[in-house]
Amino acid sequence: MSESSDSSVSSHSASPVYAPSSPAYSPSSRAYHYFSDHSSDEQFIANRRRKIDKKSDRLSALPDSLILHILSFLRMKYVIRTGALSKRWRLLWTSAQTLIFRHSAQSNRGVSEFVKFINDTLTLCQPSKLNKFSVEFSYNKRYVNHVNKWMIVAKTKSVEVLDLYFRTRGFDESYSLPQIMYSNVSFRELSLCNCNLVPKEAINWPALRVLVIKYAKLSLDLVDAICSGCPALESIKFSMCYGIRRFHIDSESVKKLVISGYWQPEQEDSDEDDDDDNDRKDLSIWARNVTSLEIRGCFHKKIPVLDNVQALVDAKLNFFRTTNDYENRESGFRTDQNMLKDLLVSFQHVEKLSIGSWCLQVLTVLEATNSSCPRMRCKYLNLSTRLEEWEVPGLAILLQSCPQVEILNISGKSYYEVYDLGWSFKEDSNDFIGESYWVSRPCLVLHLKTLRINCSWMCENYHSEHIISFMEAVLKNGIVLEKIILISSDDGRWYSSTQHRRRVTEKLLSFPRSSKDAVILFSG
Repeated sequence: MSESSDSSVSSHSASPVYAPSSPAYSPSSRAYHYFSDHSSDEQFIANRRRKIDKKSDRLSALPDSLILHILSFLRMKYVIRTGALSKRWRLLWTSAQTLIFRHSAQSNRGVSEFVKFINDTLTLCQPSKLNKFSVEFSYNKRYVNHVNKWMIVAKTKSVEVLDLYFRTRGFDESYSLPQIMYSNVSFRELSLCNCNLVPKEAINWPALRVLVIKYAKLSLDLVDAICSGCPALESIKFSMCYGIRRFHIDSESVKKLVISGYWQPEQEDSDEDDDDDNDRKDLSIWARNVTSLEIRGCFHKKIPVLDNVQALVDAKLNFFRTTNDYENRESGFRTDQNMLKDLLVSFQHVEKLSIGSWCLQVLTVLEATNSSCPRMRCKYLNLSTRLEEWEVPGLAILLQSCPQVEILNISGKSYYEVYDLGWSFKEDSNDFIGESYWVSRPCLVLHLKTLRINCSWMCENYHSEHIISFMEAVLKNGIVLEKIILISSDDGRWYSSTQHRRRVTEKLLSFPRSSKDAVILFSG
């Protein structure tokens, strides 16, 4: 029901802790051992105390604001230990303005114990204001009264950033945000996962700038209430929501919109009456002032359709539909082609365009069937893909459609597996990875200045001829090309031998170049 989390029962930033030397909670208390990871903690604290006693207590001279800032970078188990470093630090955590609680689904500690820990911590906390309050745990309805009390604390202390990430077993177990939370002048950022929003009156979040809603049932009235009640809202993200067929973002301030997947209940009920089955498959997006739009994740049977997006500058398509949801595979492929062409028509005016691997494969089907692709004016093109064999023709038709591209970035990252969209023409298809592919067709990179490629693919046992042949075509046709940058992996390592990289480099350097200024660089 919810996204995975690798966090544990710990806190980041200036998180509340049970002070090791506080009167109520000594190092031998249950609270201390609850978060202690090593049996030698007490010995560690004793050794540190002896060393500190020999020197002047310079830590105590630090201002409280700086100490709290330092604590904000430590995990809770280390925050607890800091009580041994200075007398001033022992109870300072009670003034922390950032409270972050995490309980992993794999934790061997019970949820009830975790809930009690939050209750006790909030009782001991003394700040008049909270900058951030964040809770992540496995929620069910028996904890509703506890969570409601936490919301009262958050409201009373004028929290600015509220993050509720609740894992549930079903939508019927979702937490309903209490009515007192719908009018709050302090909210700047709000992130809700498995939380129902059912305001009985108008929403009043005048300072809210960022809103994230995950795993929730939406309605047209709710989206309209958000747009009208948040005059400063700049960014909205809807992740795996359902119950709505139109995202109508009628807001002067919202500039960024992310729609990450669409949840498909077996029998979806919607607040919109529509007897046309085809219309019910469409997911309309109307966003007249949005300048950055990202569509990602799985949409099952839903078909994204854009309307009134003339203000767009930056567009990202990194979504997919699974063939398991197709009633008929052949008609499903045709639907995908028409859907993507319509989306690209709406993006003809954008400056920055990002395309994922699934969309590239749909473009491959267009290329193989000699279908046209709309002409676009983008100058920055980003491909989130490993550029597999069945994506090469998609890149070719995309470059034909974007002749003004100046910067092309192939990130090498793909969030989804390769989908078999080319099953109907593979046997009769041309060679997509051979050197003759790019030679036999024009490579429209006349305005390309920079080609940047993530080289995690550059290893001896990986088939990279199609990427090398593409770079050969770029060098041959790029008359204003300035540089090709080959980047190592995110961790800065090359997953290939020096000898292999030397062979690749020598091959690239042997290719003819149309631009005398073109250079090849290795970065990382």
